[in-house]
Formats: sequence, C-alpha cells, structure tokens
Amino acid sequence: MNTAEIPNQTLNEAYHAIAERREVKPAALDRQTVDEAEFMAALAYVLGVPLVEPADLTGALLVECGKLTAELETAALMEYKFVPLARRGETLVVISSCPWDPITTEVLLGYFQQCSQLKFVLASPHCLQALFNHLQKAEAKNHEPAAAGYVPKPLLAKATIPQSPSGAAASAVPEETPTGQHPSSVVMPPGTSRPVAAKIAASKGAATTTPATVATGIGSPAQPAGGAPMLTPEDIGHLINVLALEIQRLLQQKTRQSL
Repeated sequence: MNTAEIPNQTLNEAYHAIAERREVKPAALDRQTVDEAEFMAALAYVLGVPLVEPADLTGALLVECGKLTAELETAALMEYKFVPLARRGETLVVISSCPWDPITTEVLLGYFQQCSQLKFVLASPHCLQALFNHLQKAEAKNHEPAAAGYVPKPLLAKATIPQSPSGAAASAVPEETPTGQHPSSVVMPPGTSRPVAAKIAASKGAATTTPATVATGIGSPAQPAGGAPMLTPEDIGHLINVLALEIQRLLQQKTRQSL
C-alpha cells in the first residue's frame, strides 16, 4: 500500500499500534517487515472503522453494492476510491481505501444528498480493486447494447380471415387513420419511460381506429398509394430503442461529470 497518501499522524499511530502488538518500541520497529494485512488491521484499529478483506467479498456483499452502484460508472468509483455498500436511513455506509480524504466525503454527500452521515469501512487497495473488477463485469453485462443484437422480425404472413355471414371477405390490410398513419406499439428498454410523442400518437390512433381496422389488423403493414415502402412497427420500435440507449448513455456521462 502507498503510505504516502496517509496523513502522517494516522500513519505513525498505525505503526505504533503494530509495535505494541509485537511488544517492541516504535523506534525499533522495522517497517519493512510489516505486510499489507498487518498494516491494514492496525490502520482500521487506529481509525476505529471495520475492515473488509478479500475473503469478505461474498455474493451477498456484492449484491448489496450493486444496488447502490447501478446508476454509477465504475470508472468514477475507481477515481475516488470508494464503493457505496448500504443505506440505513440517512446514513450511507461506504467501502473506501482512503476514508481520510475530504474529497471522497464531499463527492459522496454531493451525490447521495438524501444521506447526511457517512460511515466508512476500510479496504486495502488490493481488496478494493477486486471489488471494482466485479462491478466492471456486472456493468459490461448490463450495458450490452441491445440495438447491436437487433434482428428484424420477419413480416407476418397474411392471415386468412374467415368470411362474414354475408359472404364478403374481410380485408387483410389495415385501413389508414385520418392522419394517414398506422398506430404501432413502441418497445422501450427496461427503466426507460415511453416518449410523450409516442403516447399522444398511440392515443390518437386508438381513438380514431375504425372497427374495420381492429377486425382486419392482422396482415402485413400497409403500403402508401405510390407503392413506396413504409417503416414497419418493428423498425419504429428499433429506432426508438436506439434513441433511448443514447439518452441513457448521455445521462451516465452527466452523472460522471457531476461526480
């Protein structure tokens, strides 16, 4: 561990605690013989905080960390050397390798404004890096681009509509609404609200849909009079998905800048 970042008083107190444990005078203590595990235990004792070791990174702890870091980028957490662990009322419990850093406290209180108090849990840089590695894997898994794996669905074949009692065949092509557009469902990624424009368009389409459109809307997408192909509902849903992912990416960048 890089002891240069630790305040001198805290550092000296940690080595003094190690000397007392070894039953030697602090001046006679060979600091080169102190390994990371012994030093971190003494440092946690001096600071009066719990200590997290690599063996403590269980599945339950990782799940708890994931709940509070879902909206945070791991790169920003690595920069400030902390990982939120739990929220207990107005108290935020944080794992950090440098709890004495005032910038860490400022960033945490600035982002988690609903929490007025912080409780730190000390972790060695090695242990904290292991935690970051797990979060990076979870972040990469959750941010797999859905648009990149988009596969256009094949157009539905024209369904055979049974004839009405009068013997007239129902049309397999939906009728156009007065606005000249077909109402279509919008597929949004989880956690993304539906655009207002899409809600308005869908409500207008539902209000102006004729009975014939409802009864015969099983066929393939309608074509304009000129024969030029129109966007299918699947294409529209795909475009909106891409737009939603871009908005989510920009929000994450804004969150990182605020940190």
